[in-house]
Amino acid sequence: MTTRLLALPVALCALALGPAMAEAGSRVAGDFDGDGHDDLAVGVPSESSVSAFGAGAVNVIYGSPNRLTADGNQLWHQGSAEAEASDRFGRSLATGDFNGDGHDDLAVGVPGEDVGAGAVNVIYGSADGLFALDAIQLWQQGSDGILDAAETTDAFGNSLAAGDFDGDGRDDLAVGVPREAVGSVGDAGAVNVIYGSAGGLTAEGNQLWHQESTGIADSAGFGDAFGGSLAAGDFNGSGHDDLAVGVPYEGVGSAGDAGAVNVLYGAAVGLRANGNQLWHQDKTGISDVAEAGDRFGGALTAGNLNGSGHDDLAVGVPEEDVGSAGDAGAVNVLYGAGVGLRANGNQLWHQNSPEIADAANASDLFGFSLTAGDFNGSGRDDLAVGVRYEDAGSVVDAGAVNVLYGALVGLRANGNQLWHQDSTGIVGAAGFGDDFGWALSAGDFNGGGYDDLAVAVPNEEVGSARDAGAVNVVFGSSTRLTAQGNQLWNQDSTGIADAAEQFDRFGTSLP
Repeated sequence: MTTRLLALPVALCALALGPAMAEAGSRVAGDFDGDGHDDLAVGVPSESSVSAFGAGAVNVIYGSPNRLTADGNQLWHQGSAEAEASDRFGRSLATGDFNGDGHDDLAVGVPGEDVGAGAVNVIYGSADGLFALDAIQLWQQGSDGILDAAETTDAFGNSLAAGDFDGDGRDDLAVGVPREAVGSVGDAGAVNVIYGSAGGLTAEGNQLWHQESTGIADSAGFGDAFGGSLAAGDFNGSGHDDLAVGVPYEGVGSAGDAGAVNVLYGAAVGLRANGNQLWHQDKTGISDVAEAGDRFGGALTAGNLNGSGHDDLAVGVPEEDVGSAGDAGAVNVLYGAGVGLRANGNQLWHQNSPEIADAANASDLFGFSLTAGDFNGSGRDDLAVGVRYEDAGSVVDAGAVNVLYGALVGLRANGNQLWHQDSTGIVGAAGFGDDFGWALSAGDFNGGGYDDLAVAVPNEEVGSARDAGAVNVVFGSSTRLTAQGNQLWNQDSTGIADAAEQFDRFGTSLP
């Protein structure tokens, strides 16, 4: 067990952010030590450090041939001299190999840093796992060379995604700034992009994107929250990753907060406006229609769901009404092709879709979180969908996860699963308001050749500690996810750094 303290040049107190927007990372959990087993970073943004309430922390649990193990686990935070109240270190996480050394690195969002202006810490991987020394970076909009300036409540780092946008073999980092003002338009939102190099992330060639950027579809609107969610994937098979940017409070026609997604395509020069797209439910050919408050784009993930060689995009619409069930939630899936994402063959999934486990109920929020992984080794990614407020039997708002499996035709209902903490064989028990499925991540934690599913339960009670939080891990197999050998992790698990405390909310974010 290793406890790491980050000594970083940060000052000023931070302002607590409002309710978090759902986000799911677009990459699987990273392999920080390069041993062939993915490792799991768990955000604990409400963790208190000394007298700094809500300063935040991140636990890292390493993979092994015997699944995730407490051996060598780490606790990261900003250190007693630098941690400030409501910094929320760990509110978002992303993994990527930013320096191309074969070890994944960890980007940690700190959106409450400097009175909500926000920051991102980057911790680099090595053969010994994540390490501190002189390699840690702190990025803000006030960092040397980074476009724009840090402003109170911008929330830089509230969302993150890693991808190789310029195809140079090193991952790059997209940073959501959903409360960025664009000109006089408050909370319109923006995204900073910082590019990788042999020395790690560098300010050279960094970009700032928003809906008033030259050539970008649509225009900035008050409270749109461009950058509220992010996902990276190669939608056109060009060898350069592309960036999907959620705009969950975008108005579509007269439908306020219907939501939209902007897509920017990668090239040798990095992301560019050429060929960018704007997607919403009123686009020609897209299933369903845009309605007020749907929040299309509230969560995003990318994966190759049909094995075509082009990544596809799943878009959470967590407040979609399904029949008479208000805010039941849905997911739109757009498929990639040589021309990029297209409407042809797109799908709409919800719990009233034929043969899907369970049924749509009011306020379930199906699509609150998303992740993609190949859970059965078929060569096609599968989609896990968080249903934050799903009831488990008589247990209200316990939470659940639906899993749909990929095929040549894309996602299909055949063999789909519903998981919660009262599922047969799953460790733990469903509790009121646990929010099982708040965040999701996929990775091959045991090197078995199948992706495994990590499910956050941030309001899980641990002993007498209310809302201390936990993470369930369900393992893949040659057929599909199975309860066999599943794990439950929290800060009171044997050997894990720190201790479960009330309102820590371990699991609020996963990569």
